[in-house]
Amino acid sequence: MSNDENLRAFVLDQLADLGTFETKSMFGGTALLIDGKAFAKVKNGALWLKVGDANRTDFVDQDMPQYSYGKDNARKLNFFKAPTDVLEDAEELVAWASKSVDAALNG
Repeated sequence: MSNDENLRAFVLDQLADLGTFETKSMFGGTALLIDGKAFAKVKNGALWLKVGDANRTDFVDQDMPQYSYGKDNARKLNFFKAPTDVLEDAEELVAWASKSVDAALNG
């Protein structure tokens, strides 16, 4: 099992109290979706959460990196890496992921 597969299983377990959502394999990772909109992704050994105006400072204040790809990582998406302490605390992760759901559905 790859690191991303192990992380995916861990994240799904941690997010059990979030409610119903689906997963989809996309571009070498796993997207977590509600109503067809991605609120998180597991890729490159990390959990990336969708960011909008309401939760951007949560990530910026902790100097979390923004998801980027392409030549010289020049293309950026509105997903930021989840902090390790948040990832390891299921209740906290559900709270952060809930904000990411709102960002995905309302952004």
